[in-house]
Amino acid sequence: MKPVLCDYCKRERVNQNDTNWNRHIESCKKKNKCAIKDKKETWIDFLIKNKRVVLVYLSLLLPRNMCTETESSSLNIESSVSVEKPELEVKTTRTPTKSSHDLSHLMPRNMCTETESSSFNIESSVSVEEPELEVKTTRTPTKSSHDLNHLMLRNMCTETESSSLNIESSVSDKTTVMFDDDPGKWPKLIPSGLKGYFLNLGVCQPSPMELSNWQFPKTNDSHGSVRCFHEKYYFKTQSCGEIIKRSWLSYSSSLDKVFCTTCKIFGLPKAQKLTIASDGTGDYRNIKRNIENHESCNDHIQSVLSRALYESHNRIDAQIIQGSNIQVSENREILRVIIDSLIFMARQNIALRGHDESTFSTNQGNFLELIKMFAKYHPTLQHHLNTIEQHKRNRLTFLSHDTQNKLLSILSNIVRSKMLSEVKKAGIFSVIIDTTTDVSKLEQFCLVVRYVFDGETYERLLALTTTQDASGFGMFQVFCYITENNKLNWKEHLCAQGYDGAASMQGVYSGLRTHIQNHNPRAIYIWCFAHVLNLVIVDTCDICLETRNFFGDVQALNEYMKARKRTAKFVELQNKNYPNKPIRRLKHFSTTRWTSHDRALTVIFEKYEALVQTLKFLKNSDDSDRDSLSKATGLETAVNSYMFVVTMIFIQKIFSITSPLSKYLQSKNLDFIQALALVDDSRKRLQSLRTDEEYLKLVDETKLFVNKNNVRETEFKVLRPRRRKVMPGEFAVDEVSLSPNDRYKTEVYFIVLDAIVMSISTKLCTLNFEVIVFHVHFIIQVKLIKTRLRSTIGQDRLESLMILSCERDISINYEEAINAYAMSSDLLRDKLIFK
Repeated sequence: MKPVLCDYCKRERVNQNDTNWNRHIESCKKKNKCAIKDKKETWIDFLIKNKRVVLVYLSLLLPRNMCTETESSSLNIESSVSVEKPELEVKTTRTPTKSSHDLSHLMPRNMCTETESSSFNIESSVSVEEPELEVKTTRTPTKSSHDLNHLMLRNMCTETESSSLNIESSVSDKTTVMFDDDPGKWPKLIPSGLKGYFLNLGVCQPSPMELSNWQFPKTNDSHGSVRCFHEKYYFKTQSCGEIIKRSWLSYSSSLDKVFCTTCKIFGLPKAQKLTIASDGTGDYRNIKRNIENHESCNDHIQSVLSRALYESHNRIDAQIIQGSNIQVSENREILRVIIDSLIFMARQNIALRGHDESTFSTNQGNFLELIKMFAKYHPTLQHHLNTIEQHKRNRLTFLSHDTQNKLLSILSNIVRSKMLSEVKKAGIFSVIIDTTTDVSKLEQFCLVVRYVFDGETYERLLALTTTQDASGFGMFQVFCYITENNKLNWKEHLCAQGYDGAASMQGVYSGLRTHIQNHNPRAIYIWCFAHVLNLVIVDTCDICLETRNFFGDVQALNEYMKARKRTAKFVELQNKNYPNKPIRRLKHFSTTRWTSHDRALTVIFEKYEALVQTLKFLKNSDDSDRDSLSKATGLETAVNSYMFVVTMIFIQKIFSITSPLSKYLQSKNLDFIQALALVDDSRKRLQSLRTDEEYLKLVDETKLFVNKNNVRETEFKVLRPRRRKVMPGEFAVDEVSLSPNDRYKTEVYFIVLDAIVMSISTKLCTLNFEVIVFHVHFIIQVKLIKTRLRSTIGQDRLESLMILSCERDISINYEEAINAYAMSSDLLRDKLIFK
C-alpha cells in the first residue's frame, strides 16, 4: 500500500487517526506559510512541488525532439545545488535545441536541452559547506530514447527512491550534515570574550530538507515509541494567535538534541548549568512541556534580558567586570600599604600586635596605629577603614592577625626563594649552625648558609626552628629536615660546616659534624674563630685570683644597679657631674660574648665618679633595707680600691686589642687572609705589653685616674709578710718579701699576658685555613624580636620576622606577594585578581 506523506514536512502518517493527521497538516501549513512568507521560490522547491508533471511532460516531449534532429539528440541536465544556511540556491544550465518546443512555461528559463551527444546524462552535484558534503549521482541510460521514456514512466508510476530523477535520492547518504552554528560543538562554558562571536553565529534551526534523509533522526523512547524533533518547535503561538519564532532555540544535528543558546551564552552560572543549556535535551516525549517550562523560568528570562542589553551595547557583564576590577584595584592598593607596614616593622624589630585591638581601644597596637596614620594620607585606605568601622562585621579587612601571618610567610618565602636560587647557582656552600634558648625557654636552632655569588660573599639566614633534642643526632635530624624542605643537596654541594665548641656540635663520635661527615666527608669542620677567641679570653682572665675577683665585683655591681631607684640616682649624678655628655647605663654581662664585658667596663671607666657617689648615697640612705645597705657598702669599698682600678685599666688594654678582632671575625664580609693577619697582629701587640716599661705606663695611668676621680686608695695595700713556724729539725725559710707593685706585676700582669698570648698562638694561629669559618651573628636577632612582651609569638611568625629583619637587602616584588596571597582562598582570588 502506498504510504501517506504530509505535503509540507514529508512525514509519513504511520498509525495516526484522521483527527491527529488533520491537526498535523494544519500545523505544518501554518508554519510553512510563516517560514516562506517572504521567501522567493527556488528551483528545488519548484522541482519537488511539480515533479510528477515535469516527468510526464518530459516523457512526451523528448521523443518528438529526438525525431526532428538530423544527427543526434541528447539531454544533459547539469544541476549544481549549493546549500548555505538558511537559504537554498539552485543553479542549472541548459542549451536549447533547434526545436520550436520550449519548456520555459513550465520550468525555469535556466533549463535547456543540448543536441551534441547521443546519451542522456543527469549530473546532480550538491555542495554543503561547514563541513563539506559532496554527493554526486550519475546515471547513463542506453542510447535508445524509447528506453529512456520507459524508465521515466516506470519511475513516475512506482515513485521508488531509486529513480534517477528523484531529487530526494541525491542526498540519500546517511552522512550527518554539520553546521557552523551547531551548539553541540560549542564549549560548555562560553568565555566572556567570545560571547559576541557565538552570538553572531545565530541559532541553528535547520529544516528537514537540509538534513540527511531529509528528515530529523528518529529514536525509540523508554516506552518504545518512535520519537524525533519537529521544526514546529522553532515557533511559538501567542494567545492572540500570532506565531513568533523562538530566537533562543537551537537544534544540534550532531547530537540530535535541543539547546537554549541564550542561557548558554548569557546565562548566570545557575542558568548555564541547566541541562538544556549545558548538555542539551533529547527528551522528545516531553519536549513541548520542557520548552514551555524553560522559556517561562526566571533564569531564562534573566538570560534574555542580558542578551538584549548586550546587543544594545549596555552589557551587564561588562559593567560588572569593570566594577569588579575597580574594586580589585582598590584592594590591591590597600594591600600594598599593609605590606609596606609589615616590612617596615619586621625590619625594625617592632612588635605588631597590641594588648587590646578592639574598635574602642585607644591603643590598638603598633600595626593598626601605623595603618591609621597612613590612612590620613591615603584616601582609598581611609575609605576602607571607614567601611570596616561602619559595618562592624566585615568579612574582608586585610588587618587580622591571620592576614598578618599569611603575608609575613609569603614575604619570607619570596626572600628565601631568591636566596636559594643564588645558592644553587653558586654551586657549593657552607653552613653555620648555632642554638640559643629564647625567653620562653625554647631551644632555637638557627641555620645560616654562606656562598659566593657574582664575586660577592653572602651570608644568609635560611631557617629558624625549635628543637627538643639538643644532642648531636637530634640536631642532625633538624638539619636534614630543613635542607630537604628547601631542596638543598648538601650531600654533594656542602663544603664546610662551622659551629662552636660544644660537645654536641664538634663531638668526634656523636657530634653534629660527625653525622654530617658520615654522609659527606668533604664537609670540613672548623671551629668558629670568634668562639675560640672568647674561650681564649675566658681562660686567661680566670687564670689568677685578682682577675676573678675583679669580674665578680663588676657582675655584682651590674646586678645591684638594675633597680629602678638606683638607676635613677645614677642618671641624676651623671647629669650633675657630666652635664654635656650622654647618659650611660651599666651593661649586662654575657657568658658567651666577651665583647659585652668590654662595653660594661667602658661605662664604669667613663662614669666612675658618678658610680662611686651613687654607691655612697645608697650606703648612707635611711630608707634602704639591711641587705641593700650591706651590698652597697661592700661594692663601694671594692670600687674605691686601688686594686680594682689598676685591674680595670689593665683589662681595658687587653679588650682594646681583642674586641676589634672579635667583631671582624663575626662580620659578613670576612676575609680569611685578613683575619689571620689581624690575629697575628693582635698576638704581637699583646706580646709587646709584656715589658717593664709597659707595666710602668699602666701604673702611671692608674695614678692619674685615681687622682682625677678622688679614689680612696692611691697605692696597693701593704701586706704583712708571712712567717712559717719552724718545726724541730727544719731550717727557717721565710717568704721573700716583694713590694705590692712587683707582686702584682709578676703574679697578675705577666701571667695574664703570657696566658693570652699562648692561647692565641696555639688555638688561633695554628688553625687550618682551608675553609672560612665565622660566627653566627643572626642569633642575636632572636632576642631582639622574641622579647619578654612577645614571648608567646608563634614559631612561623618568628621565623618570617627573622628572615625579613636579617635579609633586608633582598628586594621584594609586591605584585608577586599580592598574587600569592590571592591564591590562598577563593574569596581572596575574587577580590584581588583582575577579571
